[in-house]
Amino acid sequence: MKLFFKKYVNEVKNSKMFGKWYARVAITETVGIEEIAVKMQDSCTLKRADILAVLSELGPTVRDLLQDSKRVKLPYLGSFKLAISTTGADSAEAFTASNVKSVRVAFQPETHISADKHRVKELTSGCRLMELPEYGYSKGEDVENND
Repeated sequence: MKLFFKKYVNEVKNSKMFGKWYARVAITETVGIEEIAVKMQDSCTLKRADILAVLSELGPTVRDLLQDSKRVKLPYLGSFKLAISTTGADSAEAFTASNVKSVRVAFQPETHISADKHRVKELTSGCRLMELPEYGYSKGEDVENND
């Protein structure tokens, strides 16, 4: 497994970091539920159709649980909860639901403590970085990796 990155230069003229080079993750492909099911089938006893059935229900089920003020924890992935942004009120009595400006999903990745006592996020554990070999495509366009 390789996490590809590509280099870019900061071209914001009024930035203190103008002209400095940085990197960002290069997304090589978008994977959907079908591809996930096929990959999962290779490492368990369930068939693709069974996995698709379960994954298809995951989103609506998580939504229902979150909207019931529950935190949803998925092993090896992390925890989801809903969070809100509000405006202030002069008193508790004056605070109403109309003070809620937005609802968002908060995700906390699953972590474990490494041998050297550092927190490691499960989703980034063992990640190997590699520069994308070719940048021959336009910004934002997915490119398939044939490795």
